[in-house]
Amino acid sequence: MKFKELKKSLAEKAEAIYLVSGEDAFFVEHSFKLICDAYLKEPSINLTVFSGQDIKDNVAPLLSALYSYPFLGDKRIVAAKEFYPSASALKQMKGYFDDPMPSTIFVILNSAPSETLAKQPGVTLVDCAKGDFSLLSGWIVYEGKKSGVTFTQSAVNRLIDACSYDMTRISAETGKLVAFALDTKTVTEDDVMKLCPSGDDYKLYEVVDLISKKDKDRAFSVLYDMLSGSDAQRLYSSLYNHFRRLLYAAIGGASAQETAKALKVKDYAIKKAKEQSMKFSVKRLKEIVDKLAEYDAAFKSGTVLPGSALWNGILNVLI
Repeated sequence: MKFKELKKSLAEKAEAIYLVSGEDAFFVEHSFKLICDAYLKEPSINLTVFSGQDIKDNVAPLLSALYSYPFLGDKRIVAAKEFYPSASALKQMKGYFDDPMPSTIFVILNSAPSETLAKQPGVTLVDCAKGDFSLLSGWIVYEGKKSGVTFTQSAVNRLIDACSYDMTRISAETGKLVAFALDTKTVTEDDVMKLCPSGDDYKLYEVVDLISKKDKDRAFSVLYDMLSGSDAQRLYSSLYNHFRRLLYAAIGGASAQETAKALKVKDYAIKKAKEQSMKFSVKRLKEIVDKLAEYDAAFKSGTVLPGSALWNGILNVLI
């Protein structure tokens, strides 16, 4: 099930074993909180949490906890964080997966997927991938309403993009913006721009967007700001990869998920690339990528400094 479906599922019944995994750490931790809030009455005596590294090869302590009875309650919860058991450990646990303890809820909290665990009998998978726009925007608006603060739609859009759809960052920045707006009762796009630092990925997206609008002065301004915290070589590589992504998004017939997998980026990055690629012709994107490839080869061979490659590449894009 998806993360957003978990709360409704918990209201109906508790599953015996949950594998909560995904790239968004906020959703992983929040899923664990939802499970605990729904079924844990005495955390001090009915909650046991293991580090997966400690039990990777020796699951005896874990099995002991799983088979223990709850005290002063109907359920006990046993959690294992970043648990990727070895083959021998998994063999030791086979009996538990086949016939789990009825009074125990076993929760595995992993950042990376584990097909081996997902295929075990009795395991309910909770997918904690990055949230879609609808989920994230709804969460921001709801958090604001709790304090009587309204987010404009442009503020919501800007915040989600600036945080690259990362819920941990969105949560922190939303709290900051709500505190800032307790007097005005409104959060605007300007507030987000002033108070929330953008990651390099979003700044680069912003630069290219400004270039597409022929706003060269602001594009240079953002670039200079990026260079103050990044080295030229890394920034150039990001620029080159960004335009390659735009070109693939413009000419590729594959789905966003397939393209993301091929380029080893997140789905949302391909979504944004498809939107931005429409601001350039395919011919122009091909010209830009070819020229950036030349500069990339030049600084890798030592004939051009990374800083020169960066500015020559930018000037080529701007012109």
